[in-house]
Amino acid sequence: MKQAIKLFSLLLIIALSTGCKKKTIGLNEEFELDFSKTVTVKADGKKFKIRFAKLVEETRCAPDVECIWAGEVAVRIELDHTELHDIGFHSQYPSSIVYKDRTIKLLEVNYKDGSYNKEEDYSIRLKVE
Repeated sequence: MKQAIKLFSLLLIIALSTGCKKKTIGLNEEFELDFSKTVTVKADGKKFKIRFAKLVEETRCAPDVECIWAGEVAVRIELDHTELHDIGFHSQYPSSIVYKDRTIKLLEVNYKDGSYNKEEDYSIRLKVE
């Protein structure tokens, strides 16, 4: 019985540590990043981190509302825990930036149904080239 408990405990520790690993993304790979989450990008043997830090502005048409203007959206990303950049589909912000000789492109800004303008329910889709 003790061996079964030890085995179960070991398997549980392995499962928990595997589930906590951060995702690593390669070049030209589209990926989704939830609010406040971080991914590691591996490019040419070098790595850097991207974190979705903030919903800067959301003026797109809210669900179930008829709008005559599509609106704009901008988000803030944090790079390597040191640099902050605002990107978006917006007249004041670019939709891509260059960092460490790589272009980071914003492809989409999404939110869960019923969570319009709730920062914690947003995700972004990015691609690093």
